Amino acid sequence: MFLNAVIDMLPAILAPVFGIVAALGIIILILEWQGADPQVAWDYVYEGTLKTAANRADLMAFWMPLAITAFGLVLTFTAGLWNIGVEGQLVMGAIGGTWAVRLFTEYEAGKGPALDLGLGRDGVLILCFVFAAAAGALWAVVAAVLKTRGGVNEIFGGVALNFIAQTFNMYLISNGGPWQPVGSRATETARFPEIARLPTHAEFRRLSPTTIYITIGAFVLILLIMYVSRWGLQLRAMGKNQRSAFLLGVHTERNIILSMALCGSLAGLAGAFRVLAPDVTKLTATPSGGMGFLAILVVLLASTSAILTPFVSFVFAVLSKGGQRLESGYQWDYGLTLDRSLVRVLQSTVVLMVVLAFGVRNRYFPPRSTLPVVDEDEVART
Repeated sequence: MFLNAVIDMLPAILAPVFGIVAALGIIILILEWQGADPQVAWDYVYEGTLKTAANRADLMAFWMPLAITAFGLVLTFTAGLWNIGVEGQLVMGAIGGTWAVRLFTEYEAGKGPALDLGLGRDGVLILCFVFAAAAGALWAVVAAVLKTRGGVNEIFGGVALNFIAQTFNMYLISNGGPWQPVGSRATETARFPEIARLPTHAEFRRLSPTTIYITIGAFVLILLIMYVSRWGLQLRAMGKNQRSAFLLGVHTERNIILSMALCGSLAGLAGAFRVLAPDVTKLTATPSGGMGFLAILVVLLASTSAILTPFVSFVFAVLSKGGQRLESGYQWDYGLTLDRSLVRVLQSTVVLMVVLAFGVRNRYFPPRSTLPVVDEDEVART
């Protein structure tokens, strides 16, 4: 019995290993094709992310919003919902956090309302997070309602809402928009006042303890939902077969809206971190930086596992941050210009090869639980 269990587990363990090995082989070929030494490339990635304490702190500051966004996607993907609109939810979270700054501080006094309530830094930041989470949740609920009430697939609704969110953001901060500083040509707001900036670690200006606490809290929350609560069981049932789950008494429509709302609120928090970060402190033309789409790749590679998601997201954070050093290193040291999209190509290659490996595993070595049941009496009669 134990031997059979081990044999059943081997394909599941080996599939991602083969996928990653194949992806690394393809990545080496791509780098060779571009005239870049693969060994030098890995050295640059290490130098830009893990070599020094300052680099590790910057990496953590980039990784945590990505992880928070991916935690929310674990819920929706487990429920069978392809929440492609998470990018727009992150943008709306950034807008919501900026709106709170404008409302509750003396930000750009004389241009628009400002409510100086004497809240202090902690009060202002809490309101920023509340506004950001509410904005992200509201944007996700719109996609959920379009699906449940309007019959619009969440993929198509999410793509449309992404476009609307980004367009709305550009309206606010460009071409004389209401949030663009008077006389400025930059597509961004003015820098936030000191009271609306995240507190930072004494030695690392980009790393905030607030981000660490919220990331840990979000991770614990998702673990409790997925592995302890009854709701997590319902989400998994919906992911297997939504119609069957409904017939078994699961409130599928309510769960769709709730899971999308919670995912959107986490994405909104990530958006707030992107604009409140000590090295940013303003709303820019691209507040998300494509982090929503990157989180989708993370959850796909983690197979919607809440436990694997932080580790996979960390690997993607290393690739993303290391890609900046990769590009500058080759350009300055070797005079070789690599396209900025190369890092995304490398990330997508890893996901594609692992997904293909799992597909091969499911096709040729399916788990025993998915094998068709054979009626031996029926076979004997035939």
